[in-house]
Amino acid sequence: MKKITFYDTETTGLPVWKEPSGGENQPHLVQLSAIQCDIETREILQRIDLIVRPNGWEIPQVVVDIHGITTEKAMDCGVYEESAIRLMLEICRDSSRVAHNRTFDQRIIRIGVKRYGFADEDIDRWADKETHECTMLKAKPIMKMLPKGKWGHKNPKLEEAYKFFCGLELGDKAHSSIYDTEACMAVYWAMLDYKEPEKVEHPCCGCGKEWDNSKTDSCPHCGETCPF
Repeated sequence: MKKITFYDTETTGLPVWKEPSGGENQPHLVQLSAIQCDIETREILQRIDLIVRPNGWEIPQVVVDIHGITTEKAMDCGVYEESAIRLMLEICRDSSRVAHNRTFDQRIIRIGVKRYGFADEDIDRWADKETHECTMLKAKPIMKMLPKGKWGHKNPKLEEAYKFFCGLELGDKAHSSIYDTEACMAVYWAMLDYKEPEKVEHPCCGCGKEWDNSKTDSCPHCGETCPF
């Protein structure tokens, strides 16, 4: 059976990108969620949703305002960070991985692997991108969001990709790692099934520019309404 694991993290802050993963200033996990599936049948095989118990650190208010998990709540119902990382390593050991904005979440797990002295092979695997997909990067050339920058089209946020491919709003559920994991999984499956909509020339004014008539009744170039 070929397995695939979708996951997401909430943290005490951003990685310090220019410092080593094992550095003292690197952030800690606050919440870790994962859903593992059979990639052929898409059946869910197992799932985890863990809040992490602080052990000598606090959760800053600036991130509490994002994900809603306070130090008090995490102390009351959390598991130790090392235990959460260990479980994640076991789940992903024989599985490909998917995250939205892989660079962030992959680095967070690698920070934890380094922090608690796990095996070198685990450290190396969480630095490897070959078996690690990113729904943000996969969605980018399809969604073609503006404005363009140095690296091409804008990187779509998870809620933007979820709306585009699934037609649903994340709303207040965004930034809860279990809901973000479910949304990442939904976006991934939807992209596998996605077909580019038919594009037609404007039939009214003959401006000759292509537009997606499945998304709007009006030409985005001249504003004329399609009669069909």
